[in-house]
Amino acid sequence: MLAAERPDVLVFATPPALREALVDLGLRYGVKAIACEKPLARSLGEARRIVDRCAAARVRGVVCHQLRHGAHWRRVKEIVEVGGIGELRLVHATGRPSLLRVGTHLVDAMLWLAGGGPAEWVLGQAHGHAGFADDHPGPDHLTGVVELANGVRGVLEVGSLAPRHLPDADFWSDVAVTLVGSHGHARVVLGGGWEAVTARGARTAGGPDTAPQEARHLALLADWLDEPAAVHPANFGASYHGLEVLLGLALSSVNRRRVMLPIPDNGGDILQRLDEALTGTENGRGPCSAQRGHFA
Repeated sequence: MLAAERPDVLVFATPPALREALVDLGLRYGVKAIACEKPLARSLGEARRIVDRCAAARVRGVVCHQLRHGAHWRRVKEIVEVGGIGELRLVHATGRPSLLRVGTHLVDAMLWLAGGGPAEWVLGQAHGHAGFADDHPGPDHLTGVVELANGVRGVLEVGSLAPRHLPDADFWSDVAVTLVGSHGHARVVLGGGWEAVTARGARTAGGPDTAPQEARHLALLADWLDEPAAVHPANFGASYHGLEVLLGLALSSVNRRRVMLPIPDNGGDILQRLDEALTGTENGRGPCSAQRGHFA
């Protein structure tokens, strides 16, 4: 298809194991942009190769982090930006689906709602290794602290032990972010709408936006193709940082200490190391040797 049609844009939705190979095909056949599903990759090494190859070829790449285009997400963002909850101090992001299925959405939403700044360090803990058999491999549950450069503290809970905001029938949309300020709070739930208690003591709420969000996501990609300065918010570089936050939490669980960002290139396959650590612990062998490695 790529050889025959020579498209300008390659859009694909596959399990993460196929990302890099399809990106390479797009580059080989001269596409101008690539849009793929989340996560960008299963490892930071894989993700870095994708980012660097696309940058070298001047190919624009985006990951489908589209939550910010939903009306109920934008409403909560507006409340925070106008000072409705006072000074933002804490962002609590939760999701019941697994790490690589919803985790990058949560980190993207956390960074966006908190003002867009990068994360400086993370401290995490993981539980359960059954999820490593999935095509989106990862621990059954991951939780931790994310310190943002603007001083806002993030708390992430993703997986089997995450809080329940919706009934089991709505498992896949049980994805929520709560923002706590000096004079109020606001919460948005993917499948449940939004609510806020503002600095004036007023409580407001609204339902979820059920309209598809991908159209706006792709329209912004078209804008970026027309105008290089109109960088897409879900570009490969931003998506790499979101993946780095998640895998930093996983690495922290392995190393049992805080992990500073960015993570050096010698981080290796972090999820594989975490799988080995969790399997060893649950089999009664104690912490695996990977836990002896540290990052300052």
